Amino acid sequence: MAKLLIALIGSLLAIASAQAQQTSTSIPKPDVSTEAMVALCKNKADQLGQTFCFGFGEGVYQAALLGNAQQKPIICIPADGPGTTRDQVLAEFLAWVDARPQLNKDPAAATVMKFLPVRFPCKG
Repeated sequence: MAKLLIALIGSLLAIASAQAQQTSTSIPKPDVSTEAMVALCKNKADQLGQTFCFGFGEGVYQAALLGNAQQKPIICIPADGPGTTRDQVLAEFLAWVDARPQLNKDPAAATVMKFLPVRFPCKG
């Protein structure tokens, strides 16, 4: 079931990316590198790119939750805690990646999954 849902999310992202490319050339291609995603996410003037960036991060997070449903969670994001707006989390992610240039060639989804447990660890 989880694999099916992950495949569905991937398909929806691919469709959204294809549709977005009709109006913007800044959306990265599948299997995007961290470096390409960071470049997209840093461009605050590209509203479509920013929307894609937020959706990508949320999709990676949701897929991780589904894929890890039978195990102890490794990411615990507080519902309304300080510093949990998408703009704040994105800014922290970008700063975190800037401090780790060795991640630039890694797939963006893998880098998001390295960041989230560091930023939102589960207590206890």
